[in-house]
Amino acid sequence: MGAPLLAALLLCGGASLAAAPAALAHDQLISSSPAPDERPDKSPANITLTFSSPLLTLGHEVRVVDDDARNWVSGAPVLSRERLVQPLPELPDGGYQVSWRVVSADGHPISGGYRFHVGGPASAAPAGSPAADVEPAAEPAEAAPASAVPEWLPTAGIAAAAGLGLFLASAGLRRIRRAAQSTSE
Repeated sequence: MGAPLLAALLLCGGASLAAAPAALAHDQLISSSPAPDERPDKSPANITLTFSSPLLTLGHEVRVVDDDARNWVSGAPVLSRERLVQPLPELPDGGYQVSWRVVSADGHPISGGYRFHVGGPASAAPAGSPAADVEPAAEPAEAAPASAVPEWLPTAGIAAAAGLGLFLASAGLRRIRRAAQSTSE
């Protein structure tokens, strides 16, 4: 009984480890509009970020900050599976830093950023221009603390649970066989 149980444990452990690399891969930004270093002639209506897989519907944030440290986002970003769209007001000519933070399908936060420029040569918004839709840039959001759980632990837990299940099944079969033998004697 010991050799089949050990073989079953090894098989379950190997199967759970074979699935682990897919679980460890994080989603990635695969495209954006405007693109990094792009120079559109007029202000884009929104920032569109497309990721490699659907994102979790929590903790997503987009910031569009000009050279004067003003955040120009207008409203909350809209998530549709792997696409995150941040509406924008009319942006004056100048340079902008896009910063984003989302939660990957595997539950890990990922973030990044890039620059783009609206209009001709670098210029800033006029100093006294009204900006009703503009809010001052807040301090950058702190990244969520890294999980204290090692990434291999869920796989080990699955293997341990499978092993425990096989052990209990084996013990139950032995108990049934002993009971059957004692009644036949």
